Amino acid sequence: MKTFIYFLLFTPFAFGQQVNLGKTLIYPKCEKFEKKGNEKLESCFLGNFIEEVGQYSINILAKKNIPYIDIEAKMKFVIDESGNFTSLEFFGNEFNKELMRESVEMYLQKYNKRKKKIQPAKDENGNTIPKSFYIPYVLKKNITHINMN
Repeated sequence: MKTFIYFLLFTPFAFGQQVNLGKTLIYPKCEKFEKKGNEKLESCFLGNFIEEVGQYSINILAKKNIPYIDIEAKMKFVIDESGNFTSLEFFGNEFNKELMRESVEMYLQKYNKRKKKIQPAKDENGNTIPKSFYIPYVLKKNITHINMN
């Protein structure tokens, strides 16, 4: 039986100066949720981000022939006024931090090649503003059954 438990817990957390948020960032493919409000837009962003980074983590582990992993780490980053990821920080033991760093770097390489980028958050006056995130990351995976072909 294939064991597959994969999830990331996420909590958007704003750091620094509090600014009244008019509209949160919009991730490509999440435009359809714009009328449903900031909470739905953030959920869509984090869901897509989590899924992609998690898949990169699984691929890295498979290539390193690591059959089972139980990871708990945290990451912090900012989506700046231009929709770019900045101020990346990773927390956890060295192995977990390195896996997260590699996974996010792979994600960013793909993201930076995309034509559609994140539309940055805006304050109540419509000015673009940075948005900070703090994401606890949990990955429990038996990857012995993954076929990389």
